[in-house]
Amino acid sequence: MFTNKIIITLLLSAVFSGCGHSNTTKENVEIVQNPDREQSSSDRSAYDHFYPFKDGFAMVVTAKKYGFIDKKGKNVIPCQYEDAHDFSNGLAMVKKNEKYGFVDVTGKEIAPLKYDFAIDFQNGRALVKLNGKWGFIDEKGIEIIPVTCDRASDFMEDVTTIKENGHWFIVDKMNNRKPVRHECEGISSFNDGLASITIGGKSGCMDRQGNIVIHPKYNYVFFFNDGLAMVELDDKHGFINRKGEEVIPLLYDGYPHFKDGLAAVSLNDKYGFIDKTGKMVIPIQYSNVYSFYDGLGRVKIGNKLGCIDKKGKVVIPPVYNEIQVGEGILGVINEGKGQFLDLKGNVLFPEVYEDLYGFSDGVALVKQNGDWFYIDKKGHRLF
Repeated sequence: MFTNKIIITLLLSAVFSGCGHSNTTKENVEIVQNPDREQSSSDRSAYDHFYPFKDGFAMVVTAKKYGFIDKKGKNVIPCQYEDAHDFSNGLAMVKKNEKYGFVDVTGKEIAPLKYDFAIDFQNGRALVKLNGKWGFIDEKGIEIIPVTCDRASDFMEDVTTIKENGHWFIVDKMNNRKPVRHECEGISSFNDGLASITIGGKSGCMDRQGNIVIHPKYNYVFFFNDGLAMVELDDKHGFINRKGEEVIPLLYDGYPHFKDGLAAVSLNDKYGFIDKTGKMVIPIQYSNVYSFYDGLGRVKIGNKLGCIDKKGKVVIPPVYNEIQVGEGILGVINEGKGQFLDLKGNVLFPEVYEDLYGFSDGVALVKQNGDWFYIDKKGHRLF
């Protein structure tokens, strides 16, 4: 079903695959199969598939049904759902009989499974869809904003935007509304106090009072982060500030994204990094790169991955097929042999794995001798 294994903590760092927020759920990772289901003597033999831990729980699958286990291996929520997302703040989205809702860590339905679609909670509100209309529920399952909206955006801040009966509104989490005066085709969520707005097929920005502060002239204006937003025009990308000034010229291919003060940029299928002034701090020379985490950036030379620091110095030699980051630990794989390293490249424990996922929630999912299981940060098996 899923062909590419992508570490959960790096979902937004694969710089040139696109921009925007996304939940870090099983849609973003390859299903991990237990090939020795019949032979295994542990409780894990009850499951066909495992997923990384988040917020103390991991999704498991048996007979194509999803449930959850805790870090002791206890099946705290039976495998009964057609779909599920990771827990976040004590709630998980689940699907049963083609309907979506939310459960708590005991499996109790907090929001009834009655919706045609749902999106994970953001700032205490979850976007739900029923009969072609959108609305928002709170963490008790109460419909705070009725499911009557034609369009709606996530609560990335304490206000967002909705469209109802042909009119756009800025709305807070208690459904207090302010009409948007402008005729527009679309309005995004707010980020850093600004929302992208589309008028006449071009994008600009408005503030929380509904004032247009950046004139719509771009093909796209992506979300603001730390005072900068990526913009696209004529297939080229750069960055503007909150005044609409192009502080980094629209020169680059792909989708630059700042992380840890640096953004990966692309020209002619080669990649490098710029800082927030637009200065090229690491030359465009790599066949691929990923955003910086924990002071290291993954870079690709040929078909091999390594890591560099923010001055471009090689910290981890480019000898690996995969490098996954998570919680200050690197998971590396080369020619079917995987290990875990610290950020200086030192091996943390001697065990060698056939496959692995990076650390998430203090736990990593690994494969050894054909068997998938979980380890802690000392390399000890959980159950």
